[in-house]
Amino acid sequence: MKKVRVVGLVGLAPTVLGFAFPAANVMATATHSPRNGAKTVSLSQVERAQAVKLVNCGYGHVKDATGTSGHLKGQISYSHRCIAGQEAYLNRRQAGLTERTRFYSYHGTRVATTWNAGTIETSSTYFISFPNIYAYEVCQALVANSNHNKVKYGPACETATS
Repeated sequence: MKKVRVVGLVGLAPTVLGFAFPAANVMATATHSPRNGAKTVSLSQVERAQAVKLVNCGYGHVKDATGTSGHLKGQISYSHRCIAGQEAYLNRRQAGLTERTRFYSYHGTRVATTWNAGTIETSSTYFISFPNIYAYEVCQALVANSNHNKVKYGPACETATS
């Protein structure tokens, strides 16, 4: 909570500062504080680009890739350079992971980033989403729930080539 204190200038504030309101209002304004206190907003949570269009992509092609460790497999379904769906499979059961999916343009500019929760099955963990976004390359990585900057598996990257 931020407080402003005016000492010795309350009666002079309208003339010295050039404000056209009585000194009584200066004091009321000086003691006013925000109702909910200070708030912070992290811009890193806002990753989706403004130019992304809402589209409905087709499923004409499928492309697979395997992550660097061999445990993660990624797949995209697309039509031309319009990504309809993406999936990531981990060949083991593992809790505590979030899928980070990055979408890139043909020239390598990041178009969007999404975060997906996983589903644990009998012998694997999978992640799926339907982004309906124009992109040339899609890269999936599994990151720790507690630290989205710590990649545990991947990335696995696929390109929409047709």
